[in-house]
Amino acid sequence: MTKVRHMTGEDAAEVAALLAGSWERTYAPLIGAEKVADEVAGFTAERIAADLKRPHSEAFVALAEGGGISGYAYAIVEKGVLWLDRLHVRPDHQGSGAASALMSAVMINYLGEPSISLEVIEGNDRAIRFYEKNGFELAERKSACGSIQGVPTLVMRRPLPRA
Repeated sequence: MTKVRHMTGEDAAEVAALLAGSWERTYAPLIGAEKVADEVAGFTAERIAADLKRPHSEAFVALAEGGGISGYAYAIVEKGVLWLDRLHVRPDHQGSGAASALMSAVMINYLGEPSISLEVIEGNDRAIRFYEKNGFELAERKSACGSIQGVPTLVMRRPLPRA
């Protein structure tokens, strides 16, 4: 069983490296290396650590059995909507239950919120299947993912259990 805990500032460098690698592997084939490089440039340890201080946000890490971080999730409530902003798992831990454990941690942490939403780039079929398996449904199609314009994106949403 995957162990999950709240992320600390001491995890920021390892999480930043995990994010950069995940984006390069997953999204470069879908949106191009240039857009990925622009996004990855913002994944500094300082920014990741600063995100921990944002109001109404929580970050979790999944721990690898041999040590280190195998996955990361970050969620935030913005304008009354709970967003799963980031969910990334190291390739050697995909299928291990790390993503499910991280998703559970986020949902338990935000019991009482009516629903949870996320954006996923079209073509990221593995992630889309995972989200559908976890009860997410298509809510909207957009032509931007976050601040990245010209990227076909799905907004998915699922209700959360009430506390």
